[in-house]
Amino acid sequence: MIKLLSFFVFVFVNFGTSLADESIFLIENNQIYLENDRNVLELRKKARNISFQNAFNLLTKRILEPNDLRKLNQISQMSVEDLVKDYKIQEEKITEINYFSDMSVNFNSEKIRDLFSKNDIKINFFISESYLVFPIFKKFNTLYLWEDDNYWYDHLKNEYDNVGLLKLFFPEKNHINKLKISANQIINEDIEAIKKFLDDYGKKKAIVIYFEESYNYNLNEFETMVNLKVFTDDVISKINLIKNDAFPKKSSVSQIELIAKISMNELQDWWKKKIESLESTADIINTFFLVLNSDDLRRSIFIENKIRSILDTDDVFVHELTSNNLIYKIFTKYSVDQINLALETNNLRLVKISEDDDHYLVDSY
Repeated sequence: MIKLLSFFVFVFVNFGTSLADESIFLIENNQIYLENDRNVLELRKKARNISFQNAFNLLTKRILEPNDLRKLNQISQMSVEDLVKDYKIQEEKITEINYFSDMSVNFNSEKIRDLFSKNDIKINFFISESYLVFPIFKKFNTLYLWEDDNYWYDHLKNEYDNVGLLKLFFPEKNHINKLKISANQIINEDIEAIKKFLDDYGKKKAIVIYFEESYNYNLNEFETMVNLKVFTDDVISKINLIKNDAFPKKSSVSQIELIAKISMNELQDWWKKKIESLESTADIINTFFLVLNSDDLRRSIFIENKIRSILDTDDVFVHELTSNNLIYKIFTKYSVDQINLALETNNLRLVKISEDDDHYLVDSY
């Protein structure tokens, strides 16, 4: 019976596993405008090729570091079309003058991973836990948070890439949220109020994005200031993201849209760097054992699928099957802390069975 269970679990899990969250590889809203040259088939082909390239550029921006992006130009004989799993024309309009298409492009995760691995390009597939966003806007000495006039909220949400690695949640602007928490409570770091608000939305972490804009009538120019903080483990800490020269602090026009765009881009990079800061030395392979309860087959399968989605498929081996436990041996370049960051999205973490042991359980929190 044990041998049969081992075979069943091993086969079931391997067929149910993907290399990474597939949503990362789906690039939507690829809108292409072309001049109508009367050849619809050629127009569609041209639009498809442009969409593939644009989608690939967006994908690589999400999962690669800026330094590694430059390595792409060194890859010879790379066909973006060969990396595409499937695509779909969501909308198409043809007039006497113009051609328009909106296409979604889905890349093959295995081919992407193999391409970059062969060319020594590091990929970041670690998706964050969902952070609740507090977008505070101060203008003419008035604070806005959940009010309709909080245009800072609107610009941030418009610039947010919802299939990026950093997951953000924007609560609705409404009267109920105004009663639950105010901008002043967040600025004054009212921990209990913040925790209660997060609990209401089932979140554990938050990012405060404070933007202040004033107008200097003597100089006839706008003066701006932006501040970012993160709330995690009941502590608020500052995020030093935006460089001093990223935008002029004084301008003849409002820079709210530009700074919203910069803030969203910098937050995505912040998450990538957070993962990198936990990386092991490149030449070191960490080895440990993962112990799952074989009595709870559904949960064991879910956890193994999640672990395999983080690591290379060849990094995880069935090591031992006892009457109560299924034990996997794992070889990986990632640290346990790094894997735990990736597991946060499912409220899971690896926990050592004992300090002197290299066996880990998966705990919920």
